[in-house]
Amino acid sequence: MPMQPFAADWNRTSWQQAEQWNWLAVEIAEIRRCAEAGDQAHNRLALILLDHLVEVVIGREVNVRLALQVADSVVAEMREFRDDGGELSEELSQLVDEHVEPDRRKAIDGDLGEQTKFLMQKGVLTAQEREVLTRLHKYRNAAYHQDTLEPDLISDLVLAYRVLANELIGRHRPLAWTMVSSNSDPVVAPQQLRGRLVEGVDVDVKAMARRFHDHAAKRVQAVVAAVVTARQLLDVDSSGKADASLPDDDMARMLTELSNVHKNLPSWAKRAEGLKSKTSSLTGLMIPFINLDRDLNCIEPAVRRLEMILDYWEQERIDELRGK
Repeated sequence: MPMQPFAADWNRTSWQQAEQWNWLAVEIAEIRRCAEAGDQAHNRLALILLDHLVEVVIGREVNVRLALQVADSVVAEMREFRDDGGELSEELSQLVDEHVEPDRRKAIDGDLGEQTKFLMQKGVLTAQEREVLTRLHKYRNAAYHQDTLEPDLISDLVLAYRVLANELIGRHRPLAWTMVSSNSDPVVAPQQLRGRLVEGVDVDVKAMARRFHDHAAKRVQAVVAAVVTARQLLDVDSSGKADASLPDDDMARMLTELSNVHKNLPSWAKRAEGLKSKTSSLTGLMIPFINLDRDLNCIEPAVRRLEMILDYWEQERIDELRGK
């Protein structure tokens, strides 16, 4: 049956040459160099490069699976035959049912979320791996676009991303292996890339669990301190009610928002502590960390605002004591 090319790079002149794998090898070497530099700036760059590398590998895996599916016109004929009462074999019926139509292909093209969803449906990714990849992509945006990621967390995220990206490279099965060309550059075949991202790295899940626990516990403690301060400023009594005479302004609403998460603090502290025991696998560690991180992200903007206000009040007090 006729095959149907999907992505634009299917017809690139380099698809049978070394270029498309050589530049990935260069990118992997740069990721390792940045990760081993040991400073925040290089860790940020490593996270960005890792995210790009994963997008490329996932995109190519999707391309392979869509390029090898039967052409739309053939599937349409088989579907029409079946709808008119004709009988197709079980294999052909499955092919018709699982065919990815043009609208879905358009939605998948260039959308990482749709691509990982498609690969999960095809059994290439697990649901946990997809969730971790989605969150790591958001962490990359937090480090690069928003600059809201904690600096001491970035290096550990880079290590986790290196491990997962290495797994994806190992699973990828390209349409064509690198072939002989007139290019004199060293030829890199895709199977040669597996292991390069984690070469020389001691991937100790227990040690990683302790580090992610430390990150989570530190953040929970910051929320606890902010909640205690907020309740003091609101003059919350033993029954949990704030001073009714306080004005209903932005400051009071922010403090009330902080005060209301008081009931969540024991659960968050317990979940942070439990991260130390998540040592069975990397994804088994990352999922509970991601879930806790998602909950903390909802209240942390208020925590940071309160910290800024307290710093401002402290500076005013110091200036007053100095007679400024």
